[in-house]
Amino acid sequence: MMIKHFFLFCFFFSFTGSLHAQQGRFTGHSHNDYYQERPFHLAHENYFASIEVDIWAIDGELFVAHDREEVTKEKTLKTLYIDPILKVYQENKGKAWKDYNNTFMLLVDLKTSYDPALDLLVEQLKNYPEVFNPSVNPFAVRIVVSGNAPDPKLYYRYPSFIFFDGRIEKSYTVGQLQRVPLFSNSFRDYSQWDGNGTMPQEDRRLLVKYVKQVQNIDKKVRFWAIPDTPKVWEQFMELNVDLINTDKPSEYLKHFSKN
Repeated sequence: MMIKHFFLFCFFFSFTGSLHAQQGRFTGHSHNDYYQERPFHLAHENYFASIEVDIWAIDGELFVAHDREEVTKEKTLKTLYIDPILKVYQENKGKAWKDYNNTFMLLVDLKTSYDPALDLLVEQLKNYPEVFNPSVNPFAVRIVVSGNAPDPKLYYRYPSFIFFDGRIEKSYTVGQLQRVPLFSNSFRDYSQWDGNGTMPQEDRRLLVKYVKQVQNIDKKVRFWAIPDTPKVWEQFMELNVDLINTDKPSEYLKHFSKN
């Protein structure tokens, strides 16, 4: 009987560890991904659910950078993200990963005005519907626009393959809400927890309420400005947060793989 219990115990923790590893793959959001040693590739190879890139529209080109002074002619959206994504989809015959049917979001944070940044983005993506348009290919990348995005009443001006990052404080019509797959909010609106020790119960209650509110309308949840610690990642996993922000994708995956 003791041997049987021992094997059941081992199976449970082996299964749990495997489950965490799988969840870690498909819940990670690579925040400011362009700061990684291998932009796009590190997050993609680790099966992250979402990759975030900040872009600046300058002189008819889209550049990747967090601040204006970091803009360089070599770091464009095309060279760092669009071209590598096209290559991956060609190699995997129309999928993000050869061995999984999941896809991922490319969260495009507009640092300059949506006009002309969004028109430039559409121009660079429109010729690859099999890669960037979910109505053509269900495994296509989801392009989600954040930052200096247009008002919801202007969503209709842009092709249906362009989606938008939602805010819980905004009002949306039914049609506008169909263009919003994700709601993002600052963690600091709910908690000042530093990511060590235990999250205060009242903070946890507020987060649970918000997560349920968003998921009840069939949208995904993401928080920014989170303490980037394993404790927070674990708490968010327990709270069923869909996309978990991290600037440390390698550590994030490693943490869940060993647990």
